[in-house]
Amino acid sequence: MIRASAPDKLSQRRLLRQRLAGRREAERMAASRRLAERLVLLPEWRGAKGVVLYASLPSEPDTDLLFWRARTEGKRAFYPFFRGEGRSLGFAEVEALESLHPGPLGFREPSPAGKGQTLEADLMLIPGLGFDQGGMRLGRGRGFYDRTLAEIGAGLLRLGLFFSWQELPRVAAEAHDERMNLLVTEREVIRIGRQR
Repeated sequence: MIRASAPDKLSQRRLLRQRLAGRREAERMAASRRLAERLVLLPEWRGAKGVVLYASLPSEPDTDLLFWRARTEGKRAFYPFFRGEGRSLGFAEVEALESLHPGPLGFREPSPAGKGQTLEADLMLIPGLGFDQGGMRLGRGRGFYDRTLAEIGAGLLRLGLFFSWQELPRVAAEAHDERMNLLVTEREVIRIGRQR
């Protein structure tokens, strides 16, 4: 956990970016494997018929491992795509990682042919720069996930996926920031519960 007190989002983002930049790829990959092993044993994962994944950035836990596990287990896998500034994210089912391509926000997203499908998932894995034990998430600052979660509502289980070195004592949250139901790192699982 990052022990420094960072009262505002800009300071917290700067601190976390420094922490992430200081990690070696081998360390991230080993932690990603441990995180994936922990996640797939959870009843929430095991019971899900469909999962929302995301194409991880190099500093984030590797979600390609989870895609292959989901497909092996017969789960439907959905990925977010950019629908425009100030809008929520869209989702499309993905059957092969090769169908993902670089999108305008810097992450891989589904090809245009797969866009516009109905999201049929039980569990949504959500990235972030940082999280706290109360389930609050610090994103990259453009609000896409917060808008999306507010639009989807509480019916979809929200799982924050991150490395233990991304944990903050307290995220500098604002009224529009959305809380997670469950957090998973390579070291622990933190259950927050569903929000109404």
